[in-house]
Amino acid sequence: MFGFRNRKKYNGSVDEKLNSIYKIATRDNPKFPGLIKYLGMIDEAWNAKFTEEEACMFIATLYYSGLKREGHEEDARALAKKISEIGQSDFSAGKIGMQRLTAFLAHIEKANAGL
Repeated sequence: MFGFRNRKKYNGSVDEKLNSIYKIATRDNPKFPGLIKYLGMIDEAWNAKFTEEEACMFIATLYYSGLKREGHEEDARALAKKISEIGQSDFSAGKIGMQRLTAFLAHIEKANAGL
């Protein structure tokens, strides 16, 4: 029971941060993945033992790739700026590790190159 409560808090916190800090609407947003896919992304982050901040950046990065792939350039550009600012801030605060931050930023570069 204790682990479930932690997981529920993690999911809620990640969702809240995506909405409030990253300004990504996770509900009623036709550009955002559906609920099952979204929960799968949170599962992947949880299983990889990402911090809440790393999970948010992971999901934001995947969302960014989707925006690029679907041709939503303006939304992608605004999100890339947020990801960069938040990434630097969270790295400086010790909330995101260098290895993961580098991987997330590399993923953005791949999306920019159309890979």
